[in-house]
Amino acid sequence: MKRWAEEKGFTIVEMLVVIVVIGILVGISVISYNGIQQRSRDSERGSDVTQIKIALEKYYADKSRYPLNCAGSPCAVSALSNELTNYMKTIPHDPKHAADSAADYQYVATVAGDGYAIRVQYEAKAVCKTGQNVYAPWWGAATPTC
Repeated sequence: MKRWAEEKGFTIVEMLVVIVVIGILVGISVISYNGIQQRSRDSERGSDVTQIKIALEKYYADKSRYPLNCAGSPCAVSALSNELTNYMKTIPHDPKHAADSAADYQYVATVAGDGYAIRVQYEAKAVCKTGQNVYAPWWGAATPTC
């Protein structure tokens, strides 16, 4: 008993077990944190698109058509900044790809201005399109409607 009391410290095996347990816990927390960030950005995207849709509906109520900036051909939602200034202070951008207009929210309208679609590139969900009178050919028929 006296010998055990004189020996202080941990064995190599004990140290390795502790290091492995800490490594597993860190790995689990990093994976969970990344998933939480993705879901948070997706939630922000949904909120942004809802705000844009509300502004577009207000524009439609005033002008009896949707903005024709991108009639028939998709463009970045930021191209609507002049048309929507009375309805939104700023046009929101994708939280992860704000500098990349190709990955930002995309907008397209019918030539007559009676329909539009917004393309949203989610991280944790599939890319989808949403809007009013959304035509299947916009961004391909394989892109589902949100």
